[in-house]
Order: sequence, then C-alpha cells, then structure tokens
Amino acid sequence: MISEREKTQFELPRGLLGRITFIFMNRGHKSIYENVAKVSELKPEDDLLEVACGNGHFLKKYASHVHSIAGLDLSELSVELATKRNKDRIAAGTAEIVQGDASQLPWEDDKFSVTTAMASFMMFPEPLESLKEMYRVLRTGGRVVICIEWNAEDGKDHSKDIKKYGMQLWTEGDVREMMKNAGFSDVSINYARGMMMPKMMLARGIKS
Repeated sequence: MISEREKTQFELPRGLLGRITFIFMNRGHKSIYENVAKVSELKPEDDLLEVACGNGHFLKKYASHVHSIAGLDLSELSVELATKRNKDRIAAGTAEIVQGDASQLPWEDDKFSVTTAMASFMMFPEPLESLKEMYRVLRTGGRVVICIEWNAEDGKDHSKDIKKYGMQLWTEGDVREMMKNAGFSDVSINYARGMMMPKMMLARGIKS
C-alpha cells in the first residue's frame, strides 16, 4: 500500500531530478551492491529477483553471474531506466522488469532462488508483508538478502531522516524477528561500511 505522504526523490524517483538522483545513488551504492552480491553467494544457476530495483544498476552488474534476473519497482521512471539498462537480457528472454508494489509481487510461488532488497527497504510502508511476498516467490532452499543502510545499530542520529523519508529504524533483534515472522530460517546478520553508512546491516535468511 502506498503512503499518502509525498514521496521524496530517493523513495520514488521521477522526472529530471529523479534521473539526476540516480547518478549520485549509483556512485554511493557501489559498496551496497558488492556486499549484497557477496552475502547472496550468487551462482550461475540462480534466478535473481531485486525488489525496489531502481534503475537496474545492480541487476546489470551481476546479470552475468546468474541464469536470469528480474526487477520490480514502484517508480515508473525506475522501471523505464532499468528496462533500458537491461534491454539485451530482456531481448534474450533472461530478464524481466516490472512496475509494482513490493507487498504484492506479481510472480507465482517458487519462482526465484535469490531475492534481494536494498537502498529503500527501510522506507517500505509494509516491510513484513514485503518479506512474506519475497518468501512466497522463493523456491525451497532459496536465499533472501536485505540491506538496511541506516539502522539503530549504526550510532547515528536519524531522527530527521525518519521524518523526511518515512524511514523505519530497526535493531538487529527487530530484523531477526521480522525475518522469522516472514517464514525465513537460518537468519544471519552481517555488517559492512559504505559511503555515509558506518554500519550497514545485511540480513540473510533461507526458505526451508
């Protein structure tokens, strides 16, 4: 469900300003992409879904590491840019980019072997429902990896960010509980550093 609060460009990129925002996001998210890929343990046989895929930079970067890629985003601009960025894979039938809500994924059960969400998961209006959907579309034994860039463990004051972006601030315990409530087992939490992110949280779970 979409919040009635006016979305910022970081939450819902649109127009020229949205395109400019993506330029800065791609630079700042390099460490996020690398760490998510590492924790996901991507394999050549994997079918990878990124929820809130933005302009498709992560999918493009790691498409050659997996069998197929798929991305979903709420932003029309994001879907347009991600489609253009991954047009060769789409033409080959090994990629799909769609517009939609993270809490209502448009794929059948047991479709993917890896699902990921990063950059905007902490701003999802319904994070638990989104995790349940990511669980649903995963095959048994599949992995989910969620990157939470700003969190209650990083030692920063995010009070202004919470108000501006509608962001939710979680502890490690909060994330573990949410992952388990979504159905995931073998939940593990890793931490890494990134640009303006002193302690990004990487949560991984398995569909058993």
